[in-house]
Amino acid sequence: MTEIVTTGIKKSIWGSPYFVMVVLMLGVFMMALDMYVFAPALPIIVNNFNTSYDWVAWTMTIYMLFSTAVMPLGGKLSDVFGRKRIYIIGVSLFVLGSFACSISWDIYSLVAFRAVQAIGGGIIIPAALSAMGSVAPADKQGKTMGALMAMSALAMIIGPNIGGYLIQNFGWRTVFYINIPIGLLSILLALKFHESFGNVKQHIDIIGAALIGGSLATLLLGLVRVENLALTDITVFPLFAAAIVLFVLLILYEKRAIEPILDIPLISRGDVLSLNLAMVATTLGLTAAILFVPTFAQLVLHMTVQDSGTLLTPMSASLFVFAIIGGVVLDKVGAKPMLILGSIVSIVSIYGLANYVTDSTGLAIILIIIGAGFGLGMGAFQVLMLAFTPGKEKGTSSAILNTFKGVGGAIGPVVGGFFLTNASNGIYSVSKAFNYMFEFATVMLIIALVFLVYLAISSRHKGNMLTPAVNE
Repeated sequence: MTEIVTTGIKKSIWGSPYFVMVVLMLGVFMMALDMYVFAPALPIIVNNFNTSYDWVAWTMTIYMLFSTAVMPLGGKLSDVFGRKRIYIIGVSLFVLGSFACSISWDIYSLVAFRAVQAIGGGIIIPAALSAMGSVAPADKQGKTMGALMAMSALAMIIGPNIGGYLIQNFGWRTVFYINIPIGLLSILLALKFHESFGNVKQHIDIIGAALIGGSLATLLLGLVRVENLALTDITVFPLFAAAIVLFVLLILYEKRAIEPILDIPLISRGDVLSLNLAMVATTLGLTAAILFVPTFAQLVLHMTVQDSGTLLTPMSASLFVFAIIGGVVLDKVGAKPMLILGSIVSIVSIYGLANYVTDSTGLAIILIIIGAGFGLGMGAFQVLMLAFTPGKEKGTSSAILNTFKGVGGAIGPVVGGFFLTNASNGIYSVSKAFNYMFEFATVMLIIALVFLVYLAISSRHKGNMLTPAVNE
């Protein structure tokens, strides 16, 4: 069991952390790009398969459910069998799922094949982040994580444009073809770099993985259902009850498991728990606000559909730039200051969105600031989580953080939809609905800042936050 960064490995381009970073960036970029090139196809799929928007929405929902639920298992597998190996398996599943989606014959097969994509995606993220944490020198982890985070922003910038062009000129199925060459190239290059970790003698906690997958799936499915139905509906409350029961069983079982998929003592540590709760609150607040910005532009600022669709480009560009800048600065000052700085910038910008935006120019400026705050802080979450974790558990810990992120990202749209539903029912005006929505997002970001300040003050991990918390 060795990390890549050792004196025992002959230096070559294949062992270079920058080569590994480029390969991992391809996989992360492919995943992020798929989301944005696919979104413009939804209305076309409704007509093509003669189905409803409710069923088409499941192509997005099923991806969220499966990718979030599989992440903890994907992280554990990367710790046990090696990050390179599991990364390649994840990319392979994603490519296979993409091809299957392109030949789907009805909405049901498309939803099923999106689930295959999601399983691959849920494996790629923890394997890529833990592999990058293993190969990057301690004083370069901020730069490398920033570069990985920037891939999502780059995909957000070019994805809708590529998707619109492909759909308009070649049909909606072609949006899945783009994943195939990117994925195959990533696999071929990944075969070249050295394995970062692997110990097949470890035990796979299948029962724990099933419990965490079941609890997350029922929770997220319940959140999706409660957006349109009452909590007391027979198809809603049993899901939340099942989520609670499965979660309690998970905690009880993991405390007794020989090699648990969730390290309960680690998660329950004040610093680790604070970091993950801050991640939930941050992603919940940002998704509750950002997802509905184009709708806000159309209904409140009276912009056209086309113009509102390009609004997120300035934010994406800002996110791309500041993710890289934030990574460079992180290497100099540490992760905790960057987290707090990014959180403060995000709070100020979302508060401005709630109270001071009256035209498209003001909205564009606010979105640029939001992108800056998000870019400055998000990579630091990943770096700090890896720094809190022993080397043999980096894949698992990265998966835990991204699972918390997925839960926050799933709840955010439900909250935003709640305010808009109340407006459509005449409880308050549309403009007031957006005001409440953005103020709610501001409160969530303030809560995240409280957790981060507590983390900065009380963390047991002293000194440079880029150094592992436990001897490897």
